Amino acid sequence: MASTLEQKQADLSMSAFGRKGGILITNTTGITGKFRMMVVLSDATFSVLTTNYTKNGTETNASASDWGTLPTGLVLSGEITAVTLSSGKVLLIV
Repeated sequence: MASTLEQKQADLSMSAFGRKGGILITNTTGITGKFRMMVVLSDATFSVLTTNYTKNGTETNASASDWGTLPTGLVLSGEITAVTLSSGKVLLIV
C-alpha cells in the first residue's frame, strides 16, 4: 500500500502530464476552476486571467491586461483559477 506522500507524488505526476484532463478553450466563454498549467496553442490575449502571480513584486495579483499577448507555445504553470480569452486558443490542465 502506498504512503500518503507517495500517493500525492503520483497525483502530481499524473497532473503534470495532463493525465487528469483539462479544458481546451477556443472562444470567449469564461472558465473557472483550479488548474495547474496553461499551454498557449495560438497567440492569446485575455479579458480575465486569474493566477497566483503578483505584479511587480507586490502582493497585488497581475490582472488580465498585465499579461499582454502570450505567444504560441508558452507554458504557464502555477495556480490558474479563471480564464476568459479575448483571442487565441489555450489548453488548461487540471
